[in-house]
Amino acid sequence: MREAALIAAAVAAALPVAAKARDTAVYHNEGPLRGSLLRNEPAPVYSTDPRDPWNRLFHLLYARKLRAEVGPPENSNAPWMSITRLEGGDLPEFFFPPDGGYLVQEPRRSRLRSVLEAGVSSPTLRGRSPEARILFQQDLWNRFDALHALAAKDSRATPLARLLARLMARVALTNDELAGMRLSFAETAQERLDVLDPRLFEADSGWSELVSYFELGPSSDTGGGTTMHARRAAWRLVFRRFVRVPPEAGGEGCLREHLAATHGPAAGRSAAAVEGPCGWNGLPSGTTALLLETPLALSADGELHSIPLVLAAQVRVVRPGGSFAFLHAPRLTVSGSPGLSLEPLGEQDLLPQTGSVFPRSDGQPLVRLRQSCVLCHGPDGGKLGTAMMQLPPRTERLAPANTVEEGRVLRAKRESESFRALLRFFREP
Repeated sequence: MREAALIAAAVAAALPVAAKARDTAVYHNEGPLRGSLLRNEPAPVYSTDPRDPWNRLFHLLYARKLRAEVGPPENSNAPWMSITRLEGGDLPEFFFPPDGGYLVQEPRRSRLRSVLEAGVSSPTLRGRSPEARILFQQDLWNRFDALHALAAKDSRATPLARLLARLMARVALTNDELAGMRLSFAETAQERLDVLDPRLFEADSGWSELVSYFELGPSSDTGGGTTMHARRAAWRLVFRRFVRVPPEAGGEGCLREHLAATHGPAAGRSAAAVEGPCGWNGLPSGTTALLLETPLALSADGELHSIPLVLAAQVRVVRPGGSFAFLHAPRLTVSGSPGLSLEPLGEQDLLPQTGSVFPRSDGQPLVRLRQSCVLCHGPDGGKLGTAMMQLPPRTERLAPANTVEEGRVLRAKRESESFRALLRFFREP
């Protein structure tokens, strides 16, 4: 009871702490180490209490040293730097590489097993919000998938994967609790009107969702038709792409014309398609594009649910020089707040060069936000990422109030071998 009270008090106190862009007592705040851990000890991820079992487990699951090439600021002639950073703490999930080999190395393996066994016996749920439990399950799920992939060549991975699955079951919400979650994007957007439009899902908002269909061969994976971001996240997360061309620039008609020029059968073949204001060269100035990230969750009965909890929003506005923003929901903020607050990455914050599109690896470059975004979307933000592919996929324009993309991700996860393995452990008594 005393431990539960401490956790509840720490969670309640978390919101004002998380409102800071960087906690300088925990993270480096300057230079190429910016955003990495100062010390190899649990960070305030799910509460401000360093004794919180969830903080200790998160540290064991994720904290490790990674090499990186760090680029200079844009338009700087300074050389790239080769450094080693202690990564961990309350970072967006794509900052963590998908491999799990370090988890089975001693002494981490023994410590991790001990903490997981304690968690399965007593998961410390008192004082935890439903949103915190969903995020914690996501963090466990991420490392389960990593260990499952490792198990074929290292038998030490299976006992840890089994414990992760059993703890996922212990922290899971019921089907009714998950089905009853009605978190409003409009309410979340009200706090960030500078970059988010609360009317996104309204019928006359002017927004369209883009859903791409990749050609799949007989040996393709089951989720090949989903976004590349969802595939990178092993279909634990849903990523939806929205675009709004302002009426004065041609509105939805302009977007249709652009898709025909860039993703249709005759993409880029005619001079008109290339030179038109809505043609192959890019979307018109003033266009806004949004990538919205939400999680899947597994109920206590082992059923998959798509949850309308916005974990991140990547926004760009097409204009000379482009405008790029990345908002994410820190775990600490979600754990301590009855609503949802998105926090922006700063202009000097470093992130993996390929963003949330491809998996991070040891040694991968770290760059600033704009330097990552322009790789897929051009210097003014006017390119669709799929248009930059050698063979752009067939892409449909849908009204935002649909469930096509989340349905595709749910289907891909259900059909994956890792999910079948998870359920076998998840349903153990």
